[in-house]
Amino acid sequence: MEMDTGRSIQEALRLGKPEDIFFYTSSTTSKQAIPTIVDTKFYQSLTSLGAGSSTFIISNDQGLSDIILAVELPAQGENGTEYTGLAIPRAWLASLISRISIRYGSSSQYFWSGMQCLIENLREMPNPTTRDSMFELAGVNCIQLSDFQVLDNLQAYMYLNFPHNSPNGSMGKPNPLPTNLLNQPVVCTVEMNPLPNIFSKIAGSIGVAPSALKSAYFQVKQVHAKDTGDLMTVPGGGAYSFPTKSFYQNEIQVQLSNGGAVQPNGSVRYSTLLTGFRSGEVRSIFFWITKDSDVNGGSTANTVRNFTEFIIPRDVELLYNGTVYYRTFGTSTQMWSLISTETPPQLNNTLLSVNATPAFVSTSSLRSWCEIPFGQVFEQLSGSHMYVAGKNIQNAVINLNVAVPDGQAYTLHATYAYNCVLMIDSNKSCEYAF
Repeated sequence: MEMDTGRSIQEALRLGKPEDIFFYTSSTTSKQAIPTIVDTKFYQSLTSLGAGSSTFIISNDQGLSDIILAVELPAQGENGTEYTGLAIPRAWLASLISRISIRYGSSSQYFWSGMQCLIENLREMPNPTTRDSMFELAGVNCIQLSDFQVLDNLQAYMYLNFPHNSPNGSMGKPNPLPTNLLNQPVVCTVEMNPLPNIFSKIAGSIGVAPSALKSAYFQVKQVHAKDTGDLMTVPGGGAYSFPTKSFYQNEIQVQLSNGGAVQPNGSVRYSTLLTGFRSGEVRSIFFWITKDSDVNGGSTANTVRNFTEFIIPRDVELLYNGTVYYRTFGTSTQMWSLISTETPPQLNNTLLSVNATPAFVSTSSLRSWCEIPFGQVFEQLSGSHMYVAGKNIQNAVINLNVAVPDGQAYTLHATYAYNCVLMIDSNKSCEYAF
């Protein structure tokens, strides 16, 4: 049906301006205002290849984008290394990293755990394929000597997820941070756990886990203007506001081992108190649950570590000062998380175990973390940023109720994602604003 004016009813009633999708026009095309060149030439070896801290100093050289950490294990027989009877799980580099930190010039320094960094990377990937690739690059599952004799299996890579950047290579890629506006370099640190702690071991094996990496380095992607005259300067009394994709609070850990209520299906339900909130708007809370025996290797003769064998939570409920904001039944958290993102909060894990031979075996295991949103869903576009409000958490009491499969000891790991900007003033000082 058409109106007398020749326009259809739909055309007349819908909001919006006409847009030509047959020919490109000045309103449907745009161009880069400051032509740039990207390079990854700057890298620096870690000062400590064993347990300890290493520092990466990035000079004030225009646009700072991505930072990665690359490591390599010693080869079989190198420095007495013997991999017989040893195994490492997928994404082992995340467990090797104790924590990372960054300081933007004179800004405050904040810390994040290695496993938290891995999950941040996975949840920010644009689709399941890139998510799984990011997980695999953090370390290959090796369960027998022949696996350790493949060079590529000894190498692992971790994207260092900081407030200014994102591993998302398509939509949602942040603009580079203009470090030329800072008065001091950017300083990044990585602290490592003892290397033997990532290995599983069969009792009585002759395996000798290495105590130090063969090599490790930081590497950075930087963005440079073709004409430095195009670069911005901050006028006196002014400031440049750089919107971060999110600020992730360092994970808090809650023990789930006593006081749970046994449910009819055999699961155990816990009521926990989430703490550690700072002043600011929380866009979302995400958490993952690990069984303590999976992480510490168990109490049997064999030591079997499964760091990413996350337990799928059941019957999740979050209360803000007694008011329910999030409630799911069974494992429907996976459904609610899926409909808010293109990338489901899952990982295709491999579960290590020891058979009767004895020998290590690995089986596929689909694992999941849980996303609890406060802010509305909005998909950011590369080169732009939309501020979406979150929930102000001040002196409120935040309770999280969740059920785990049984009465064994579990740990809940929670991270809060805040709205945040980095403010750089005319004195080239930088600080977070929440």
